[in-house]
Amino acid sequence: MADTKTIEERVMEVVARVFRKDANELTKDTRFIEDLHAKSLNIIELTAVLEDEFDISIPSAEARKRKTIGEAIALIESLVQK
Repeated sequence: MADTKTIEERVMEVVARVFRKDANELTKDTRFIEDLHAKSLNIIELTAVLEDEFDISIPSAEARKRKTIGEAIALIESLVQK
C-alpha cells in the first residue's frame, strides 16, 4: 500500500471534507447527527466517498447504523479486511 495513512486518518479526512470541518476538530466519539448535523443526503454522500476512498461496498443498512466516526472506522476496517 503506497499510502501510509491509517484507515482512521483517512476516514477522518473524508468526514472532514464531506462535512466541511477541520479534521483536528473531529474525534472517534464525534456523532454524525448530533455533532455534525448530518441529514440523510450527507450520509449517502459520505458513504459514496468512503466506498471510493477504500474501494469497498458499504451496505446502506450498515451505513445508517453507525452513529459515530469511531463506529464508521470499525465498519471500514472490517470491510477492508475481507
